Amino acid sequence: MNSGYHSRLGLMEDWYGDFLRAEDREEVLLRDFEPHAAYLGMLRGQVIDIGGGAGLPARFMKADVAYVVVDPSKIWSSPEWFELGERFRQLGPKPNFVDAPGEQLPFPDGDFDAALSLWTLNHVRDPAACLREMARVMKRGASARLVLEDVEPSWMDLLGDGFQRVGRRLSGRHGQAGIHLHPLSAAAAKIRRTWPLQEDHLRISDTDLRRWLRPHFRIRRRSWLGGCLTYDLEKP
Repeated sequence: MNSGYHSRLGLMEDWYGDFLRAEDREEVLLRDFEPHAAYLGMLRGQVIDIGGGAGLPARFMKADVAYVVVDPSKIWSSPEWFELGERFRQLGPKPNFVDAPGEQLPFPDGDFDAALSLWTLNHVRDPAACLREMARVMKRGASARLVLEDVEPSWMDLLGDGFQRVGRRLSGRHGQAGIHLHPLSAAAAKIRRTWPLQEDHLRISDTDLRRWLRPHFRIRRRSWLGGCLTYDLEKP
C-alpha cells in the first residue's frame, strides 16, 4: 500500500515547516495533546512512539519512562524542531530517537510495555504493516493508543456526538469537539460520500482499521477525542 507515500510525506513536512513559524504553535500543541495527557501520564516502563516526530508527548510522561521515538522523516532533526522539542518537553523524559519506518521496527519481539501512534497512520506507507510491527514489539498485556485523522464516523458516532454537544450547551460546559464537523455538515458529507481528507493523508476507514487490528490486539476502548478517532488497545 503506497498510495503516493513520498508525495504525502513531502506535503506533511512542508506543513510542519510552516507550523514552526506560527506564533501560537505551542498553544496549538497543548490543545491537541490535552485529551491524551492523562493517558500519557499513566505510562510506565519502555514506551515506543511510532511516528513520534519531535517526541512532544514526553511533556506529559513521568520522567523515568524509557521513551523511544521512531520516525523516518528528517525534518525532526532540524535545529528548529530540536529547539522546540527541548523546550516543549520540559521535565519529561529525553527521547531516544530512532530513524526507521513504522513498517520495519529495529527491535526484538516483546520489547515494550506500551506503544503510541498519534496522528501517524494516515501518513505511513502501509498502516496494516505498521500495526503488525507495533504488536510484534509489544509485551503481552501491553497497552497502545492509536489516534487517526479524517476517519469517517458512523451514524451512531454522529448521533452520540450530537447528544454530547447538546449536553455541553445545556450545562454551560466547554470542551473539545468529539468530531470536528458540525453534525449537520457531517451528515451531509456522509450522504454525499464526500468526507473531507487532507491531501497529505491516506484515507483509512474504520472497517479496515478493525480488520487490521483484529489478529493482534484486543480493543479496550473506541472513542472520539479532540476530533479524532481514538483506539485504546491491549496485546493479548
